[in-house]
Amino acid sequence: MRRLKGKIIKLSFDYMLATASVWGAYYLYSHGDMPGFDGVIRQSLVFAAFYGVFSIVFGTHRSVWRYTSMQDLFNIVGAAALTLFGFGLFQHFVIPSFVFAPSFIILQGLVLLAVVAGGRMAYRTLHEGILRKGWTVTGGMPRSRILLVGAGKAADKFIKAIRQNPDSGYEIVGVLDNRRTLLGDMIHGVPILGKGKHLDKILKQLRDAGKSPNRLVFTENTQAGGADFKDIPEAFLERPEDYGLKLARLPNPAAFSEGLDIDAGAENRITLKPIAIEDLLGRPQATLDIKSIRDLIAGKRVAVTGAGGSIGSELCRQIAKLDPAALVMLDFSEYNLYALELDISDIAPTYPWACRLCNVRVAEQLRKVFSDFKPDIVFHAAALKHVPLVELNPSEGVLTNVMGTRIVAEACRDLGVGIMVQISTDKAVNPCNVMGATKRVGEFFAQSLDLDENSKTRFVTVRFGNVLGSSGSVVPLFRKQLEKGGPLTVTHPDISRFFMTIREAVSLVLQASSHAWRHPDEKGRILVLDMGEPVKIVDVARQMIRLANLRPDEDVKIEYMGLRPGEKMYEELFDTSETRTSTDSPQILAAISQATDGALLKRSVSNLEEAAMKGDDMAVIRLLQTIVPGYTGDPTAGHPKGELENRKKA
Repeated sequence: MRRLKGKIIKLSFDYMLATASVWGAYYLYSHGDMPGFDGVIRQSLVFAAFYGVFSIVFGTHRSVWRYTSMQDLFNIVGAAALTLFGFGLFQHFVIPSFVFAPSFIILQGLVLLAVVAGGRMAYRTLHEGILRKGWTVTGGMPRSRILLVGAGKAADKFIKAIRQNPDSGYEIVGVLDNRRTLLGDMIHGVPILGKGKHLDKILKQLRDAGKSPNRLVFTENTQAGGADFKDIPEAFLERPEDYGLKLARLPNPAAFSEGLDIDAGAENRITLKPIAIEDLLGRPQATLDIKSIRDLIAGKRVAVTGAGGSIGSELCRQIAKLDPAALVMLDFSEYNLYALELDISDIAPTYPWACRLCNVRVAEQLRKVFSDFKPDIVFHAAALKHVPLVELNPSEGVLTNVMGTRIVAEACRDLGVGIMVQISTDKAVNPCNVMGATKRVGEFFAQSLDLDENSKTRFVTVRFGNVLGSSGSVVPLFRKQLEKGGPLTVTHPDISRFFMTIREAVSLVLQASSHAWRHPDEKGRILVLDMGEPVKIVDVARQMIRLANLRPDEDVKIEYMGLRPGEKMYEELFDTSETRTSTDSPQILAAISQATDGALLKRSVSNLEEAAMKGDDMAVIRLLQTIVPGYTGDPTAGHPKGELENRKKA
């Protein structure tokens, strides 16, 4: 009822404005001499009636005046044009004696546009200017002042949303951007003040003008560590509180670009988000080919091993949104499957999906699930991945990472699965630990089956580095250490890793799988996700301390523990024996290597599994050395010179 009342008021007001436009046009046309009031009255009432009808057709009565946009103005022009046309026909055919000169009708249309469109723009200007300058309309309290970093699309949408939302509680005082051509320009009235490296000078200028910001907000151009972010002086990032600033980032643009139901009186507050650690890793987010991913999954029966793990569970969540015919999730952990089941039931409550307790080491158990379910696609994410633990338990690493992979792969081949996708790791490249060596054997085995001319199943390996937030990664560890007040433990000041968010890694795994499915001629290749530049672990630790509004080395200490057995100073994405090539996706690369002799590999894997079943760890290490080129069995091979001696001294 409230909405209907508001629309009736707007229609009535537009009717009065249309009537007044006739009087205004007549006044201008007659140079102030206005004889024949009866004719003007009749004309104004009929003209206003025509405009009222066409304004309903174009929906001008549904627009919110204080948010008048170009689309609203186009609607007003359309309604006015049809009003002139309709009124002209009415004069000519219905009341010929009522006809006025064409020049007068054109003038009448111009005046109509001036009073209707001008009235709306004046209201918006008044609302955004005098009524709201620096203050919220409802509470009368000063706003939180924001300095944006990055003048991209997200900044444009955010500024527009802030101007349209009187209850946002924010005032945007300026924008930083490194593009010299934009200096001095404005986005919806907000000036672009300069480059990030000049932040100190810009803050002084704003302070002198009485507009000191208290938030430094990063937009879409900088959430992934873009150039605008990197040029911000380190002092502002390490100790923003010293400058009266808090760091934040924009929410998803969709959160403030649509759906602001102002007429309904809804509270449409825009909430800034704290900067997440994944936003500061210095690599742009990948652009996905959603269509090809959906084409791979939609209508297919999909199985995921290791479904309860970090990668496996995210795979299941994303697959569930892509309309598969069915999804079966396999894991050996009861709790992990239970937690995943709760997630998937929220995402996809309607189509068939199932959770199955299953150990990939047990061939009969796995084959029964596959025989019952008949998957078209299998994602093999089950693995032991913790480097120091697998180093201490090499036989267990072989049983899961080698024998489990063989069992899954052979089941896929024998039961006619269309494609098996194996999740691998950068630790398989030039490995110096058992975990990496076992994953490398898994790569060899999948490659051998993919090249087998008698196999109708595609066997694809996707290799990538560390994922932020996964179980066993540094981020959860650092969070726990921060909760206890520190210190944060880092193995070495120079150790670095490739990083990617779990969500992005899984999305690219799906895209890589789609690429392999669409290119059956590229058999035997390992697909590698482009993870940008490696990041120092100590930089991640420092950034997490800052994001907790604490100071590194002062509020929270960082301690160096020395590299653990099996750890490397840095990881690689390509082996020295592999040729790196591109694919049709810029985020996905391919490694081409000479194929391993299939029969020899099968015998070697059989011997390796036999040693692991006996628990003969020494034999496992020796056999891994014979299968994996470059693997020496020395867990300190990736340590810098003198590291072992330093640890012994410590």
